[in-house]
Amino acid sequence: MWQYRDTKKQDMQTKRHLPHLMKTKSTRCFLLAIVLLVSMVSSATAQTKSFNATITPQVQYLRIKPGSKVKHTITIENNGETPLTVSPKILDFTADGTTGRPILLGQTEFPYLDFDPEKTNAISIPAKKRAQLTLQFNVPEDAQEKEYPLTVLFESTPSSSNALTSQSQLVGAIGSNLIVLISHEEQTSQLLNINSTSTPFFVDSFKKVVLEPTIKNNHFAATNAAGSVVITDMFGNQVADFDIFPDTILGYSSRNLRALRTPFQQDVEPEAVPFAFKPSFFFGLYTVEITLTQPYTSENAAEVIAFDTFSFFALPILPTIFLVLVAIFAIANYSYQNWYLNR
Repeated sequence: MWQYRDTKKQDMQTKRHLPHLMKTKSTRCFLLAIVLLVSMVSSATAQTKSFNATITPQVQYLRIKPGSKVKHTITIENNGETPLTVSPKILDFTADGTTGRPILLGQTEFPYLDFDPEKTNAISIPAKKRAQLTLQFNVPEDAQEKEYPLTVLFESTPSSSNALTSQSQLVGAIGSNLIVLISHEEQTSQLLNINSTSTPFFVDSFKKVVLEPTIKNNHFAATNAAGSVVITDMFGNQVADFDIFPDTILGYSSRNLRALRTPFQQDVEPEAVPFAFKPSFFFGLYTVEITLTQPYTSENAAEVIAFDTFSFFALPILPTIFLVLVAIFAIANYSYQNWYLNR
């Protein structure tokens, strides 16, 4: 159901109604919103010269108990100078398996949503105004526990007023990503596997090493990554230490991990950086220890979920190749000299 909204007062009223919709920790929602927003910005925002709009929320995580009825409101604001006509539709999405970027699928198969795109009319939003779309979720008591990643996509359509003028049509789309978990209880995945680090066994001593650990979530519910990555040399000395960025891994999905720039703080937006390092002296066998723990906001944040180790060997590749070639030439020359003298 569409509604016009022109003030921020309604937004505050909407926020006051959210707590009874989500029986989960606000901190986890905060993390999910931050992490998904970073990886899904390409599908969650669209601001071009022809299509200038913002959407709220860009990302939302909802846990709905079976037997519940829940409303969720999405606000779209036209920041442009001309009216914007949009039509909503709801699509399923999945993650790409590496960066967490969403891949939009076809029309949603989510069964508990009172929404018919053919019966939902397009709406024209005046310049500098906003409108709201309210979704109604009706989940039966016998609903299967499952997670549904959805994208509420608003596509611009030609307005009748513009069609009669020489103005160019606004073309574009903007989406709000909504992860709906149908479950009686809060779900925290402990079924995480560490797949690899995407690092070759031999690395160059003169170059920075970049690790890309990949993990897989074998649980149906999304979870936040947490833990540490420690690199030690062949003598057991620690040469690098990273905390894992709390990226969100959707259910039955994989993604590459990233490092935290600074230690995690619950009320501070985290910043992601690569697992990159370069010691001053870099030679020999190195071991990478990856430890996955419960999410940072969990009551058992120190509990280890998975642990694995990987190794690589650092050596100066170009000088080594040069020395090998010199050695091959010397051996060949020595062999030739012996053959020549003994023929």
